[in-house]
Parts: sequence; structure tokens; C-alpha cells
Amino acid sequence: MKFGTTFSHRQLQHLSCPVSKALDKAIELNFDYLRICAYWDEIEKIEGEYDWSQLEKILNTCQKNQQGVVLTLGVKAPRYPEFYWPDWIEKKDPNHKQTQEKILNFTKKTIKKFKHLSCIKYYQIENEALDPSGPDNLVIPLSFLTKEISEVKKLDKVNGKAREGALGHNRRVITSLWANELSRRNLLPQLTKSSDIVGLDLYYQQFVGKILGKSFYMGPLDSQQKIKKLLTKNTQEFWIMELQAEPWEANKHDYLAKNPKSISPEKIKSSYQQVSRLPVSTILFWGFEYWFYQLHKNNNHSYFEIISDIISS
Repeated sequence: MKFGTTFSHRQLQHLSCPVSKALDKAIELNFDYLRICAYWDEIEKIEGEYDWSQLEKILNTCQKNQQGVVLTLGVKAPRYPEFYWPDWIEKKDPNHKQTQEKILNFTKKTIKKFKHLSCIKYYQIENEALDPSGPDNLVIPLSFLTKEISEVKKLDKVNGKAREGALGHNRRVITSLWANELSRRNLLPQLTKSSDIVGLDLYYQQFVGKILGKSFYMGPLDSQQKIKKLLTKNTQEFWIMELQAEPWEANKHDYLAKNPKSISPEKIKSSYQQVSRLPVSTILFWGFEYWFYQLHKNNNHSYFEIISDIISS
């Protein structure tokens, strides 16, 4: 089993945590992969003008430390609001043809800028592309997602030959989906046809509402046995792209509470034990920024300790 985590500098900034120190800590954990996010609204604030400084600094640090990277591409990236539209995009709709051309142009620019870095092992094209999300519950059309994947594979070449990463094979493409409703949404067949690897996002304590001041949570709608059966129907490689390892609460106050109800080191270990029995090759824990916040602000080492125990066992 291989391990990793998502590293969102935007979430770290939101939590008032130092990005460079956090990155050093992430690399120190010896994960196989860090999922690094290319946020379009940050990089191309003005059409045709690109500020790669933040992303370039992160990727260069990974390159220097031989830290494997999954680089996210497209308009849809990890963390809310999901869709990272630059202000200058007139039609913030992934179904709009001209908007699709702008998304594709940004993706091409990103690959051309960074494809020489051997630390990049995989590309993730959009995040939960076919799942409705964000303030407007938008979805990336399958036809456009397929086009993005095709273009990425064409571009990831050097001197006309497919780029070979340090893993000894051409970079493969990952797509992901919201797996808490795996059978109900039935998106798995569409993604297995279009991508090399499908990543599942699983959350075992998802906040759903309050009744008389009491919070209620839910996990995946499918049983563990049902999820396993759905995956074993395919010869595809599967990852857990996001395994909940941070709180999912009603608001930021509850999220940053001393003892949030939806997460604890013990709950992380329990969730890991469940997904490790699924036919997956890699597990990426979701919540690094929260663990670092707990360490940086509260001197709470417990989250890093449980993650270190898991990946070293």
C-alpha cells in the first residue's frame, strides 16, 4: 500500500498557517505522494498573464526533496468552493464552449510549464468532475473531461515521445468521484472508461444537520461489502483519493473545536482499517492542513502521530 495526502496552500492560508513550514512537515512524513493543487483563479488573475510563483515554489521544493507529486489540473480543484474561476471568465459554466476552451488553455499552459519536473508522477484531471458541487452545483461534462484527458496525454511528451516519470512509466491520469454515494450516482462506469486510475473520496463522519442543537453525521450509503463488489467488477486501478482525516462540521467554529465530534485520531485509524480492506493500491488522507493547524496553534501532535504510525506499520 502507498500513502499520501492533499497539500492545499489555500487551506493553510485560510487557517493562517505558514505554507513553507507546512510543506517541510509534509515532506518529513515520507508520504509516497503529495497532491498539489493548481488553482486557476490564483495563477491567471488577468487573462493571458500567469503568476506561477506559489505553485512553482511548492513544486521546486518537492523536486529538490524527491517528493512524489500528483498535480491537479483544470478548473475544479480540492477544497471549497470547488470551482476556481478567475474573475474575468464571463460564463462560469463548464458546458459553455468558449469557457471550455479557456479551461483547456490553462491546463495546457500548466503542463508545458511543469512537465519537465520528475517529481510529478501523476496528473489528476479535475476534482470529482462528474459530481455536482460548489455554490451552483455544477458538473464537468463527460465529453469535455474526456477531451481534457486526451489533450493532457498528448502534451505530456518530450521530443514527440511520451514523457517517462521516475516511476519508469508514462504519467498516468487520475479522475475522482464522491464515493459516499457510489451506487446511487453510478459514475464509476463512465470514469473507468476514460481514465487510467479512479480515485474514491470517502467520508465516514459527514455532517448532515442539527436537530434541537444536536449534530448528526452519516457515512457512505453503500456497505463496505457493496463498495468492494462494485470495485472488483473492474480491472481498473483504484485509489482512495480522499480519506476523511479532518472534521466535517456545521461551521468553522465547530471545525476548530478542541474535540470535534466528526474526527479523532482513533476515528482516522478506524477509517483506514476499513478502506485498507478494499481493492485499492494507494490511500491519500484528507486533512493535512488541519493536522498542521492543530500542531502549529495548539501544540497537538496526536494527528501526525497516528498518521506516522499508519504509514510506518
